[in-house]
Amino acid sequence: MNLRRTIATVFGAALSAVVLVTPVGAQPVQTGATTTYQINARHDGSLVDTAVGAPPLSQKWSRDLGGNVSYPIVAGGRVFATAASSDGHGTVLHAIDAATGEDAWEPVDLGGTYWWSALAYGGARLYAQNDDGVLTAFDPATGAKIWTTTLAPQYSFTSPPTFAGGVVYTGGAGSGGTLYAVDAADGSVLWTQPVANGDNSSPAVTANGVYVSYACEQTYAFDPKSGDPVWHHRTDCSGGGGRTPVLADGGVWIRDAAGMTPSVLNTTDGQVRGTYEASGRSPAPAFDGRQGYFVDDGVLQERHSRTLATRWKFEGDGQISTAPIVVNGYVYVGSRTGRLWALNGATGQSVWSTDVGAPINEPDEQNVSEPLTGLGAGGGLVVVPATHLLVAYGQ
Repeated sequence: MNLRRTIATVFGAALSAVVLVTPVGAQPVQTGATTTYQINARHDGSLVDTAVGAPPLSQKWSRDLGGNVSYPIVAGGRVFATAASSDGHGTVLHAIDAATGEDAWEPVDLGGTYWWSALAYGGARLYAQNDDGVLTAFDPATGAKIWTTTLAPQYSFTSPPTFAGGVVYTGGAGSGGTLYAVDAADGSVLWTQPVANGDNSSPAVTANGVYVSYACEQTYAFDPKSGDPVWHHRTDCSGGGGRTPVLADGGVWIRDAAGMTPSVLNTTDGQVRGTYEASGRSPAPAFDGRQGYFVDDGVLQERHSRTLATRWKFEGDGQISTAPIVVNGYVYVGSRTGRLWALNGATGQSVWSTDVGAPINEPDEQNVSEPLTGLGAGGGLVVVPATHLLVAYGQ
């Protein structure tokens, strides 16, 4: 069942993810954990984890969560995911021991009008948000609730939260749109900003900016601390929906729900740096340095982040569906047929594949009939949501 909302015009205790020290001007690479949609706060799908060996990998465990499964959070020896409830509307939060595949604590009903929910992790806490804007912080070791906040005045929430610098950023819609910055310590709202229109765009965050992007390339940058506007890239149209932006190589990589050509904007001023060919439903690209990995029309291809030239393509079975992730230089993608591949990121050569056991859905950034899904990795595992299954692979 696809329920579509269109808004007119308008993670015992655990350490936070470690970040490698990198040269001035270079983007840090997240290590060892998946903390939000597409691995990290930049949503660039890139992870270094020395515990994840080179493929081939073997299945460590598989869980049937009873409903379509979200992207996983993988941190501190746990795997967290939400799944659509089998008893009506709403979703259920699951905490799984990463080593055994058994429940780490009892599942938690997150409620909600529909079947959408999303997770983030940071500051040794797990954050869960449902489609009604109820944002809850959990102790990831025990499942105990730390605080709960209902975000107002919006009532339609489809933008996954992102943790960065002690703040949880998210968006909401209903009457226009709102970007929220929530104190991760106590759930208080630090600041809000109006946007057009608050749907389907998980904030991408660095120390210098919070970036969101909505229909018709309505893309914004805000100061992470004050919320002050930095720039707004706009076009002559407006509408409902959005897409999660990706931050890579000094660019904000945006896709558009209204069918406009995907663009790369400068992070500093929002000016268009380039465009690339992809359909409006293409998932978010992933990046490893200046190598970009893009899925469009069931095919994976590599592009240079500056020239946008394609060096290789991988067709697989022609039904590649997931947003790619890059783990230690290997690109992982999944298919609607249930096939998972690992490819050499430099050459595009397939080095391993396996049948996960169920179709691997594309990330639906348009509807609320299931949680937003996607691949994850960390703690020695690559974790795959495949419809109602959550499957972990490692050495």
